[in-house]
Amino acid sequence: MEQKQIFVSILTIAISSLFLSDNRLRRLLLCKLSLVHLQIICFFRGTKESSEKFQHIDGKDPQPYVSAIYIYPVKSLRAVSLQSCQLSSFGLKNDRCLMVVKPRLVPPSRRNPSSHRFITQRQAPSLATINASIPTIPSEKEVGLYISLSHRGNENECSRISKEKQQPIRIDVSDNALRRYSKERKYLVGIWDDVVEVADVGDEAAEFVQAILEKDSLANGNFQDVRVVTIIPSTKRELDKRYLPYAAFHDLGTVPRISLSDGFPILIASQKSLEELNRRLLKKGKDVLPMSRFRPNIVISGIIEPFDEDHWKAVRIGDCLFHVVKGCPRCKQSCTDQNTGKCSEEPLVTLREFRALGSSKTDVYFAQNAVANNASCGKEIRVGDSVRVITRGKPVWDMDAVKAQ
Repeated sequence: MEQKQIFVSILTIAISSLFLSDNRLRRLLLCKLSLVHLQIICFFRGTKESSEKFQHIDGKDPQPYVSAIYIYPVKSLRAVSLQSCQLSSFGLKNDRCLMVVKPRLVPPSRRNPSSHRFITQRQAPSLATINASIPTIPSEKEVGLYISLSHRGNENECSRISKEKQQPIRIDVSDNALRRYSKERKYLVGIWDDVVEVADVGDEAAEFVQAILEKDSLANGNFQDVRVVTIIPSTKRELDKRYLPYAAFHDLGTVPRISLSDGFPILIASQKSLEELNRRLLKKGKDVLPMSRFRPNIVISGIIEPFDEDHWKAVRIGDCLFHVVKGCPRCKQSCTDQNTGKCSEEPLVTLREFRALGSSKTDVYFAQNAVANNASCGKEIRVGDSVRVITRGKPVWDMDAVKAQ
């Protein structure tokens, strides 16, 4: 098709959508139009996209690439590093399917029907000392799909926790187990402004986490009543559509779903941006920080300019298309060492010096929230995959001041 014909087709669809009274149909047409627009850009740019912008100083590697992939099977527990990962309708497969919750002090009401509230390292830094494995089938003789939890603290912490309670445990997350959990004990849980239906995975997991959070209970309140819960497959928690480009909507114009992540399913971080932060820390005589502080899903290397990712809008990683929706505001969880659970003042102090952005000018940003295009569901991304920025635009920050909990 000639460029002129393509332009006429796009213009015709755009004008037609303006006269539609049905908002859902209008959104659907705009969604399809945006996808066609991205496909056209990909076709005409080919492999030449932004080779000058991203070329390494030494000229050896002209293309950005995926240098690391992480998932967090249990929200706020340690990361699992992967060489490849499949995309699901919720984001990266097995990412944040379980989490720790605590009963609310006030009973459910019509205004807030949740009985429990999500718990993260913001309230309980010791969560950073718990390992969670990816779901695995232990052996041919066993039935089930299990996530293992284990604890690796320092000597003082290990001596505080009894040997019996330090033993690794397993949580069955097979379809049969999820159905059983849903019948036995369900809660409505608050995650920021969302209310999500979840199922309790049992006393063994709860008691394991309670023992480790005993230290946090002494400093930050009582965590001896926390529970471990899993998302129910039928849960329909939607993304904040205020930030979504039309091309990110699913077929029929429906809003993409999210599991138990804070707000968006995928976090993309730049190694070059971390290097810039560490350069500023070293200049102040402080220690450099690892990327684990920011808990990304996908780390991109090979970019010449720090924070260039602020301007990304559509990105192709391998064969998968991602929509970059907005910057990620950072809270005190980034100040927690992801090995020890110890807290410090950095990186927030230094980030406030040059990354206080958005309408409030108080929230600081590092890394970008993203959502996979629906057509990429079922495909895989791999470490080493090339990264091509398809479209760029102005950075997007939170419309409202962030109230980290």
